[in-house]
Amino acid sequence: MDHFTAIRTFQRIVETRSFTKAAAHLGMPRSTVSKALRDLENHLGVRLIQRTTRSVIMTTEGTEYYRRVSRLITKIDQTEATIRDMGTAAKGRLRIDLHSSLAVFVIIPMLDEFKECYPDIQLAFGVGDRPVNLIEEGVDCVIRAGELADSSLKAKTLYKDRLITCASPEYLAQHGMPESLADLENNHKIVGYFSAATGEVWPMRFLNRGEEKYIVRFDTAANDSASHITMLTCGLGIGQTHASVADRFIRSGQLVKVLDEMTQLRIPISIIYPPTKQLNVRLRIFIDWITERLSHFN
Repeated sequence: MDHFTAIRTFQRIVETRSFTKAAAHLGMPRSTVSKALRDLENHLGVRLIQRTTRSVIMTTEGTEYYRRVSRLITKIDQTEATIRDMGTAAKGRLRIDLHSSLAVFVIIPMLDEFKECYPDIQLAFGVGDRPVNLIEEGVDCVIRAGELADSSLKAKTLYKDRLITCASPEYLAQHGMPESLADLENNHKIVGYFSAATGEVWPMRFLNRGEEKYIVRFDTAANDSASHITMLTCGLGIGQTHASVADRFIRSGQLVKVLDEMTQLRIPISIIYPPTKQLNVRLRIFIDWITERLSHFN
């Protein structure tokens, strides 16, 4: 096996944390993957990975080697993609993962514009609030809310969204408009959201005279953001969601803002992709398009 292929094999072992998964991604036998790593370690004269029966753990030398070669491979991939795309039409499959509310209420309704301009790009949407592993699941990019926790990934902020507190007119007609945080917490039904990955309840967040306040209880909750919006429009209580998602419901009168002067927190919405993922023409086109289309939310 040539030296460059051995480096790519090592990189894929690290990213998938598995010899078996690396072999599947590379389309080669597991024994070939193991031999490539041994050859690379013999060439370097150091152990890059500690093998155990259940895990793959990088040595200090392996961590440093991965960091350095990843930069080089990214540059090579980008250069090759640029040259290849110069003579290639925008076509092929693009796998995108995003929250259900953003997909259902914001992006899917505008996809006809994208498909009209780029009919040969196949868009495969993974819709849900479950976190995904981009490498292992073959995802080109994800769109997520919040700060980027994994520093090994690349991210571009599409816009800064605002949290809003809202309820249906029917609910407010029956229960009244809360006049304070204490009134909201003690006298109203709360529609909550909890993580599909951990089960952790996301608190409602407020700014009261410059101090951040939280409400963590709920009467009804969902771990799917589209279902959470539906609970609000159906009059189950008061909840907190993103302004970009609730925009159409506010304009149509299906939802009404509540305690708006206390709900001013902004959260970045970013498109995220692996640093070693080739920014092929399809992904570059989609990033440019979605950035422009969502810019009005800033």
